[in-house]
Amino acid sequence: MSEPTVIHGEGAPRDLGLDQGTACGDAIRERIQRAGGRGDWLGRWRPFAPRGLERAEATARDVRRHFPHLDERVIGLAAGAKVPEVALHHLLARELAGEGEGASLVAGFDDEGHLVVQTTDGGILRRVQPDAGFVSAEWTLPWLPGALAGVNRAGLAGAVVSATADEGGSCRAPAFLLLQNCLAQFETAENAAEWCDRRPAGGRAQILFGDANGDRAVVTIDGDKRFRSEPSGTVEASGPSVVLDARTHTIRPDGRSALEA
Repeated sequence: MSEPTVIHGEGAPRDLGLDQGTACGDAIRERIQRAGGRGDWLGRWRPFAPRGLERAEATARDVRRHFPHLDERVIGLAAGAKVPEVALHHLLARELAGEGEGASLVAGFDDEGHLVVQTTDGGILRRVQPDAGFVSAEWTLPWLPGALAGVNRAGLAGAVVSATADEGGSCRAPAFLLLQNCLAQFETAENAAEWCDRRPAGGRAQILFGDANGDRAVVTIDGDKRFRSEPSGTVEASGPSVVLDARTHTIRPDGRSALEA
């Protein structure tokens, strides 16, 4: 695993996106090209195929409606990376459909009760200090506004796993976005899970929560349906991974130095 990029963001949601987009512009543009977007030497981008645009517009609509702070981050990401916002919404729509690179994460709890997340190469670590909400240390992909795994200063850790395609459901904003709002707002696994039970989001995914008290919760999202389950057994990472320690408020990649919330 290559050494992850570490970025720091502070301020309003758009500022947080701008910091990430500026730091990760090359990776973001390369990912858009792999997804079918093309730019010319003047920085103009050709549109995606009509079907891709339709999916992106539906996702943009529901992100704007249900996750306004993350919509602001998308605006900042686009400005920092010098790409159109629709291209980033296209990537979010791919996550919703189970076609994105964040859709195959595996996570669980180890023998010490820490959340362990098997990651993909090319991810970033970021420390986020928002104007409103808890400071958090997170792992995500350069082009995504929300965390895929993270821990906040209040002692809540969370990770999104088992994302797969879903053609049903009324909301077209991908479920992993719920985690970012939980890290900003909550201190306990149960409060975060209860909030996810009530909030709109789409696709199929599980969100695992653990807190500094040792409590755990698992929420399964299946379109408009929500289910609770017990955390299963322990997990040992067999590849690139991060460890989320709710007691020390840190995220640690593959034994390297920890990033503290």
